[in-house]
Amino acid sequence: MSTEAEKITSLSQEEMDCIIYDAREGDLETLKEVFEEIPKSLLLSIKDDITLSTPIHMAAANGHFEVVKYLLSIIPKKDAETLASQQNESGNTPLHWAAYNGHLLIVQLLCEEYNVDVFVKNGSGHDVMYEAENNGQEEIENWLLKKYAVEDNFTVDENDDETKITYKPGTESKEADDRANAVASSTTDEIEKKVSDLSIN
Repeated sequence: MSTEAEKITSLSQEEMDCIIYDAREGDLETLKEVFEEIPKSLLLSIKDDITLSTPIHMAAANGHFEVVKYLLSIIPKKDAETLASQQNESGNTPLHWAAYNGHLLIVQLLCEEYNVDVFVKNGSGHDVMYEAENNGQEEIENWLLKKYAVEDNFTVDENDDETKITYKPGTESKEADDRANAVASSTTDEIEKKVSDLSIN
């Protein structure tokens, strides 16, 4: 990076929009040229002034794996994790968009290398799993299920074009019983407290 580049401390919105556009289009070579001319740390401040989407959002949404990988690699890991998890104006992370559009390699990169939280909800209350499932992205959904299964009560078998999810016998009803018992217990405690509060001497 030249001494001139070190003097650059901010970008205009128009300059940011150009970088966002290059990321959206997957123009890796132009992005590399740009970040040779400006401090790489400026990547952290680049976002659309209306949607708050970053270059990572745009590259992830459009399946530009090499662009996402490059951009996140030019800044310190902790900053990259923060940027990869950044929510836009609608509450979507780059991971929401990658999952919704079926870009498995990007989903894996964001989850495994940059620890993006798959359970963060967007402004509509949807997490990444919901976005993948809602848009018929079975490959992503299955990968997320295998990676983030909270309980080991099911198996996922993939044969050619067919996916089969099998729950271990009895686990669904046990979970339902446990939830029902928890609700009943808390309701009983609440009733006893109210009766106690109403006791007449």
